[in-house]
Amino acid sequence: MKIAPFLIAVALTLVTACSKEDKVIGVAADDPEMTAAISKARETLPQFWQVFDKPEHGETGFSLKVRITDKRGTEHFWAVDIERRDGKTMGTINNDPDTVTSVKLGDRIEIPEADITDWLYMRDGKMVGNRTLRPLFKQMPAAEVERLKKMLADP
Repeated sequence: MKIAPFLIAVALTLVTACSKEDKVIGVAADDPEMTAAISKARETLPQFWQVFDKPEHGETGFSLKVRITDKRGTEHFWAVDIERRDGKTMGTINNDPDTVTSVKLGDRIEIPEADITDWLYMRDGKMVGNRTLRPLFKQMPAAEVERLKKMLADP
C-alpha cells in the first residue's frame, strides 16, 4: 500500500503564510475518503475559478493543492499567489517538501489543471473548500479537529 503525504497546512494562508505550521499526515494512495474528497474538489474547481476571477464578497487567500511527483514519490503541496495568464496557471509552493525533491518552499511553478487536487479561499474569516482536510480528521487529536472545523465555512 503506497502512502501519499498530505499537508495540513491550514495556517499557511490563514495566519502565518509560513511552512513552520505544516503538519504532514500520510494517507494511503487508495484511501476511499481521500479519493472522494479529491474528486469533489476537482468537480467544484469551476466554482473556485468563478470566485477567483471575480471576487464579490471580499474573498482572499486563494490557494490550490497540487500533486507533484518525482523519482522519490508523490506529495501534495499548497500553492499560493495564484495567477492565470495565457492559458497557464502559476503558483508559489507554500510548504516544505517531505518526500519530493523537485520543488522547495518559495518555488514558482506552472500548475497543470490535471494536478490540482484541492482548493481553498477565505470568505468572512472562514475557509471555503479544502475538502482534503476532512478525511485527515480521523488521524488528528479531537481538540485540533474542533479548532479546524471552526475555521471551515462548511465543516
